[in-house]
Amino acid sequence: MCGIAGLLDIDGLNAADTARRMAAALDRLAPRGPDGRGSWTDGRCALGHTRLAVIDPSPAGAQPMTRGDLTISYNGEIYNFKALRDDLRKEGESFSSDSDTEILLAGWRVWGEALLPRLQGMFAFAIWDARTGGLTLARDRFGKKPLVYRRDGGRVAFASDLVALGRLTDAPAAMDRAALHDLFTWRFIPAPRTILAGAHKLPPGHLARIDGSGMTLRRWHDLAAARPARFADEAAAIEALRTRFDAAVADRLIADVPIGAFLSAGLDSALVAASMTRQAARPRTFTIGFEGAAAYYEERPGARAVSRHLGTDHTEMAVTEGEALAALEAVFDGLDEPFADSSALPTYLVSREIRRHVTVALSGDGADEVFGGYRKYQGELLAERYRRLPRWLRAGAIEPLAACLPENKANPVLERLRRGRRFLAHAGKPAAARQAGWAALMEAPERAALLGPDPRPETPEETFARLRAETGAGGDAINVLLGADIAFGLPGDMLAKLDRMSMANGLEARCPFLDHRVVECAAAMPGPFKLARGAGKRILRRAFADRLPAEIFDRPKKGFEAPIAQWLVGPLADLARRATDPERLRRQGLFAPNLPGGWYDDLAAGRRDTSEKLWTLIAFQAWAERMPDVGLAP
Repeated sequence: MCGIAGLLDIDGLNAADTARRMAAALDRLAPRGPDGRGSWTDGRCALGHTRLAVIDPSPAGAQPMTRGDLTISYNGEIYNFKALRDDLRKEGESFSSDSDTEILLAGWRVWGEALLPRLQGMFAFAIWDARTGGLTLARDRFGKKPLVYRRDGGRVAFASDLVALGRLTDAPAAMDRAALHDLFTWRFIPAPRTILAGAHKLPPGHLARIDGSGMTLRRWHDLAAARPARFADEAAAIEALRTRFDAAVADRLIADVPIGAFLSAGLDSALVAASMTRQAARPRTFTIGFEGAAAYYEERPGARAVSRHLGTDHTEMAVTEGEALAALEAVFDGLDEPFADSSALPTYLVSREIRRHVTVALSGDGADEVFGGYRKYQGELLAERYRRLPRWLRAGAIEPLAACLPENKANPVLERLRRGRRFLAHAGKPAAARQAGWAALMEAPERAALLGPDPRPETPEETFARLRAETGAGGDAINVLLGADIAFGLPGDMLAKLDRMSMANGLEARCPFLDHRVVECAAAMPGPFKLARGAGKRILRRAFADRLPAEIFDRPKKGFEAPIAQWLVGPLADLARRATDPERLRRQGLFAPNLPGGWYDDLAAGRRDTSEKLWTLIAFQAWAERMPDVGLAP
């Protein structure tokens, strides 16, 4: 994987100015591609690239790469490039390298946009066609690889992140207020918005074509359209899943550099490691743990048991509180816009440690969204039963009482109460509002009190109503639920976190559960195959019961988290106080200056776990400090 950047001006680029801008953008992208860099221009279009050499690390695989009239800058991996090469040879193509990059160029020349559905992998790329004078930007089906762009009249800039994009253009770095509302709703900013006005994310499964006639944007992949015929019985679904998942893992073992795997105490990474052991001799696995943290945050004993069962070459890495906190600045440096999923910190730490041993690591990410693993999905099954209770009982007694319960993630009892409060706050709502409510950081009244009127064209409930309608799952309530999360939270949160934090360390992360063949297989299953009361990811448990001990399947679901709440009232207390300082907030003019201080008081007193709200504000302030051109007061 790599970093990419580019400029297009049909009227012509200034050579010296373009070279200066490209060099600055590639400096930013250097961690994504520590093995080399290159740039190319023909006077109208300029492409830049920083290289993480994984397949064909020889100079023959360097980028930008030109083949005839086509030049490409590409980030990602195409796992079926050898099969595509065979097909292209039948079309008369010949090759001078063993890289997948050359396959993209040849495939584009032969098939054009019809190449995209043939690709198995993750990618974001730009192809310049000198013959037609057109630039095409494309992004993979589920948004594993990032691509942002800005169009100013006849000039277009694009890059792998916003900071690099900013170095390519003179456009003012004005903040988008709608994106700020997104951040304090979802903890991330979903495509196509970015935190900067005028800069956009290319949505997953989309391509953009830019030429002298302007710019057109369209979807090239739609899971609803790609969904195969519904499985008639569970046995057929299990057989298809086992075959496709093992094929996806096998594809992701293709590399010319050392490979390992993330291994937590959970089911998903264990299944990846189990499949690897069937296809590779004693694969390497890696786990980190936080010294001195509550048991809720400890992954090592569970991962150790999985490794022992599978016989992997396992490495455990202990991270002290001091080491974790010292990495915070690097975490914030690796983010190009405010991002408030605090699990970015442990993801950064484990990526940093793994990179000391291997260049590529397989991950279990995506299984929860595709197969229904999150606790909120169990809540969806319970919500219908809850809604049968009389409204007066729910609204007049149960929900007000639940709102008074204490909560604390570090305490198992209080953590269950927290989950119960969150469930009851939304369980009585219609389906789209439930899904939006369980995903949201705060309710609309509190958000309005903090930020003022919401400028977004649709409410959070309307966003999820639209996403649910687009899933194409008909009356299958579970598949509608999962389809909306695959389209929204998966690319905006989970994959953004994994990409930014792994690539900040020059580590390539690969996700077998997000192979499109696996996702389409899951989408063809009736919802109850995947989700039943008390059994998330039901089909995974049945399909792979022979690969892991029963106790691994029975472990309760928990996230890959750090003890942020504990730290915010301990060693990070000063950071929290600076972020919530009323005078600072008053100078910035974006937030109600006294409201965030109440979050801190509630957390310190143990009344409410407001750590996610505080962390969102901290993430914003860290970004603002790194973006002085936005003009926010420090």
